[in-house]
Amino acid sequence: MLVKNWINKDYPCINSTDDVKTVLNEMRKHRLDYALVKDNDGKFAGFVYKSTIANLRLDERINEFVVFPDFYVHSNSHVEEAALTFLETHEPCLAVVTENLDIEGIITLQEILEAFIELTAMDEAGTRIFLKLPDIPGQLKELIDILAASKMNILSITTLKEDGYRKISVKVDMTDTEEIAKILQATEITYDHIAREEGF
Repeated sequence: MLVKNWINKDYPCINSTDDVKTVLNEMRKHRLDYALVKDNDGKFAGFVYKSTIANLRLDERINEFVVFPDFYVHSNSHVEEAALTFLETHEPCLAVVTENLDIEGIITLQEILEAFIELTAMDEAGTRIFLKLPDIPGQLKELIDILAASKMNILSITTLKEDGYRKISVKVDMTDTEEIAKILQATEITYDHIAREEGF
C-alpha cells in the first residue's frame, strides 16, 4: 500500500525566515514539538524542533536552526517502507514530498498504525483463521481455493516466517465461526485457531 493513502495534512508548516515566536505559536496550535520548514521557493527545507529554539529570543529568525532530515518519503513510497524507516530512525514523523521537494504532508506513527489496521482488515467484521503451513510454494493455494468455493471473501492475508514454516492469518467476511470450522475440518485443513472479529 502507498503512503499517499495515509498522508497527514494537519501539521505546522512555516517559512525559513519566520521568527521564533511565530514558529512556537504554530507548534502550540497543532500541539506538536516540531514544524516543517519551507524555503523562499516553497520547497521543503527541513524541520525545526521546539527543543532547539525554545530558549532563543522570540524575535530571532529560525533559519539557522533548520535541520534537513536524512530520510523522507514520497507519496508513492510503500507504507511498509515508511514503517521500517521509523523503526530504524526513531523519528517522530517523516515528511512526504515530491521529487522536486514540494511538501505534500507528513506521516507519523499514528498513520502507520491506521494503515496496518486497514491492511489487516481489523476495521471490518469477519473471522480470522490462524494456521501454520510449510514455507514452500503452493501451500496457501489449497486453503484459498476452499474459501472461494465456500463463497467466503478474503479480506486480508498476512504471513510470518518461522523455522521453515509460515504462520498464516487469513481474515474472511463470514462471521459464523462454527461453519468455518466445519468447512476446514471437512476438507482436512488443519488450523490453530479461529476468532470472530466485530470490526468498528
